[in-house]
Amino acid sequence: SYTMKSHLILLSAVTALCAPASAKEANYVFVSEQAVKDAPVVKLDRTKAYVLIRTPFAMAMNFTKLPTMQDEAEYEKQKVEAFIKALKKHAKAVSRYKTDMELFKRTKGPKAPTAPIEPTRETFEFTSFETLANFTTGMRKRFSNEKGNDAYLHEVTPGTYRIYGQVDPLLAFGVCYCMGSVTFEVEAGKVTDLGTLGPDPDNSELREKGDGSSPQFGAQAMALTPASDATAVDARIASFPLIKANFRAAGKTANRLGIGISRIPRIKGVIDYDRDRIIDLRAVR
Repeated sequence: SYTMKSHLILLSAVTALCAPASAKEANYVFVSEQAVKDAPVVKLDRTKAYVLIRTPFAMAMNFTKLPTMQDEAEYEKQKVEAFIKALKKHAKAVSRYKTDMELFKRTKGPKAPTAPIEPTRETFEFTSFETLANFTTGMRKRFSNEKGNDAYLHEVTPGTYRIYGQVDPLLAFGVCYCMGSVTFEVEAGKVTDLGTLGPDPDNSELREKGDGSSPQFGAQAMALTPASDATAVDARIASFPLIKANFRAAGKTANRLGIGISRIPRIKGVIDYDRDRIIDLRAVR
């Protein structure tokens, strides 16, 4: 059986793997981010990574980080710590239950106390990695807003990210790209240009009756046009290294926020669909 002693041994091993170089070192953060404010002069940090995206109006976009080996080790450490706390809480609940049961037997009360259920590795629920490692651009804190063309510039932790969808997790209202999306890499010392969001031409008209070739909710998803050499660059960041996002097709994912389900519209040369099957166009070249 998986005993408390086993948990403590595992925790010690994971803690040693993830131990910080100094006891004073700050707690581990999976994703650190902040919006770059709209100002006449913008100074970007060459040691930081940045993400730029343009939208047709003020809107939220959520991005989740793909875990690194260090992230996975830290996540497992936190999960084990939380599980041990749950076991200790359960032990206290059992003690209270025994006391309440003895009292029930003596007084013959109307309702017997309910025995607490012991958490196990299989039943223990822990916060998902995506919930701990994500960032959101919008709705406010825009980098620019000219004639209805908004742009958001965020400083974020370097790594590989998935576009989760058109949603602010704090509001839990929007569209999840659960049925297909893309990933991209963010490098330190560079601005990664994701391109421009806009109406999806493939879903601009109502489907014919009986046509199930694409989801009805697809019309809610904005199409993403990757940045090109013709994409205008804000003069305030023109001197900073700027790269076009290197998109790759990503598979389906869980709807962790319980919102509307959709998928990112097809992107030429990157991702397409055959009904509900995702096609990685970069893999079939």
